[in-house]
Amino acid sequence: MKELRGKARECYLRGWDCTPILTDSSTRNEVAVADGALREAMTSILDGYVRKKQWCSRSKQWYSRSKPWWNEDLRVLRKDLGRARRNWRVAGISRVQAAQREFLHAIQRAKRNCWNRFMQEADGNKVWMAARYTTSRRDKAGQALRCEDVTIAEGHWEQQQALLLVHFPQGPPGNNEPASGGQAFKRLNAALVGTFLGAAENTSTPEEDQISADIVQVFWQWDKQRITMLVRTCIRLGFHPGI
Repeated sequence: MKELRGKARECYLRGWDCTPILTDSSTRNEVAVADGALREAMTSILDGYVRKKQWCSRSKQWYSRSKPWWNEDLRVLRKDLGRARRNWRVAGISRVQAAQREFLHAIQRAKRNCWNRFMQEADGNKVWMAARYTTSRRDKAGQALRCEDVTIAEGHWEQQQALLLVHFPQGPPGNNEPASGGQAFKRLNAALVGTFLGAAENTSTPEEDQISADIVQVFWQWDKQRITMLVRTCIRLGFHPGI
């Protein structure tokens, strides 16, 4: 494991030979370029040296025991999805999306059929169990979230948008620029950035690149100066390259 991590570190550092480190005079364009290069370098190292999570016999047995709706058709579709993910460079990302969509729809159908069978065969205590799930109950947390068209928000994305609409309404248009001349960024050094990264939870939701806080901590150990200057320059400019 240590040998593999050492090779990954050497490969990562070799890729930065021709890329300058940001300074206190760097511009927004330079920050955007450095951020994109850092993300690309991290992603390439992860793809090349990190072992992908795979299904094993134990995980399949756990699925069959804990998921009463699991069936043979879903197992075949899951294999097709895994095959499409492994060969996405040849088949294209559209094939992966289609296989994932088909797999999710099949899961929904299997869950619905399993619930219908349970309702038809329920007797004794199972009747009360079904009543507990089907009887409408008052939400003690408050009223249901509603979208702009007054419909009830369903799913995480719609609930997110409803919360943003109610608690964080869109402000008036403007072109305000952050005040320049601040000196607080000068207090930012490698030790402070390391403290911030150490306090970040590993369960933080990663972005589309799937780079979470614990992964950034590993790369920071390899390249403290570059990541520290990227954070320092972003704070000096009041600029986040991902927004």
